[in-house]
Amino acid sequence: MLRRHLAARLDGRLHYAWVVAALTFLTLLVVAGIRATPSVLIVPLEKNFGWSRDRITLAVSIGLALFGLMGPFAAAAMQRFGLRRTMVAALLLLAAAMGGSAFVTTPLGLVLTWGVLAGIGTGTMAMVLGVTVVNRWFESKRGSVLGLLTASTATGSLVFLPVLTWFIERGDDWRVVVYLVAGAALALIALVLLLMPERPAESRPVPLRRDGRRCERRDARQSARGRVRRTRDGIEIRHVLAAVRELLRLRPC
Repeated sequence: MLRRHLAARLDGRLHYAWVVAALTFLTLLVVAGIRATPSVLIVPLEKNFGWSRDRITLAVSIGLALFGLMGPFAAAAMQRFGLRRTMVAALLLLAAAMGGSAFVTTPLGLVLTWGVLAGIGTGTMAMVLGVTVVNRWFESKRGSVLGLLTASTATGSLVFLPVLTWFIERGDDWRVVVYLVAGAALALIALVLLLMPERPAESRPVPLRRDGRRCERRDARQSARGRVRRTRDGIEIRHVLAAVRELLRLRPC
């Protein structure tokens, strides 16, 4: 598998936890950009369909409400079905919501896509995702990594809004914008399936210790057995004690 191969290539140079953190940052950044997309499309929808702003913003309000309410359910889904499956399901919802909004002809369709589907998808991929990743993959630097993941929300708006606004201002159809963000969600699904392990054990590395090293008991046991085997005149007590001390010094993973 690609993630095992990449983890093996990075072993000794970069802990795979940083790859997971970078992928999580990118995911949260794209989700934040998708969440900000309706604000760019309110005026084009008013001109195209003649809908009132109240009807359009109703869908946005429902999406924001579901975004805030989905946190506990998202955490339960990650525990029940797994982190990777939950991320893929949420990204599929977002891609369906954005792509499907290109075919709506009534305000109700906008409520179903931007409101319900997008609200559930963005709420599932909120900061509960960042907290889960940090808790599973890091024993040290948790505050710094969580702070970086939190910054992805503002970064997503800064990156996506100018680009999406540029498409609208140059006269492109508003559907180009929703296709663009739907494609970004689909591209992320491939990255998540290829690079995101469910837990550290899937990619061999274990959570990053406070001293920056891996805390793998298997390696320690092999080292301890090697010390005992290297004695020529029987098993010396000092080698046994050294092996026991090495095992006791390890933190549980």
